[in-house]
This record gives sequence, structure tokens and C-alpha cells, in this order.
Amino acid sequence: MRKLNILIAENDAEGKVFIKESFEGSGLFNVMAIAENGEELKSIMEDSDIFYPDLILSDVAPGYDILYYIKTSEAFREIPVITFASSSADDNIKKCQQLGAVRHFDKPDNPDRYHEFAKELYVFLSEE
Repeated sequence: MRKLNILIAENDAEGKVFIKESFEGSGLFNVMAIAENGEELKSIMEDSDIFYPDLILSDVAPGYDILYYIKTSEAFREIPVITFASSSADDNIKKCQQLGAVRHFDKPDNPDRYHEFAKELYVFLSEE
């Protein structure tokens, strides 16, 4: 089973900790970086010569900017972007899908659920 390199955009401080610990602890992902917002994610990607994640996981809040940047970039447009959010606001989800998000997941509502989320995301990506 190959570990996937993942870049995450998450603006919630507690969520960052849960995601990093859960995704790395799963043995399924290598968390390359966690960006606070779309601008930070863009800087991380542009400033690295060797940086090419297998996927980007983005909270819906910075998701619009990230999706626009990724999908209009010659170098990065093939990287799948998956969004997640704690609320299932259909308009936000639809907009992200229109901008090129591969799929949307509900954000885990407790720390234990992040471990399941990592597994669920890995299985989804393995089936693609």
C-alpha cells in the first residue's frame, strides 16, 4: 500500500492538529504541509522545487481560491482537489464542484472521527 502525499488547507487550529495526527498516524498519508489559506498554499507550491502532492484536501472556506489556482495552473491542474466542511451548505459544495473539486466530504465532528476520515478518503482515492 503506497502512502499518498497530501497538502491540506485548513484554517481551524484544532482541526489542523487532528488532521495531521490522524492522517500521518494512519500510515496512509504523508502530510507535506498544512496551509492556513489559499495564498499560503499557493506560496508553498510555488516555492518548492520538489513539491507535487498526490492530492489537496481543502476546507471549503479557502476552497474557491485554491480550486481556481490549481485548475488554471499548467503545472498543477491534474492534482485532484477534495473539499470538506463542517456544514453541508449545498451552494458552497456545488460551487466547489463547478470549480473542479473531485468530491466533497463532511468534516469530522470529533477527534476520533478523523481517523475514519483518513481511511475513507484513502479508499475513495484508491478506487478512482
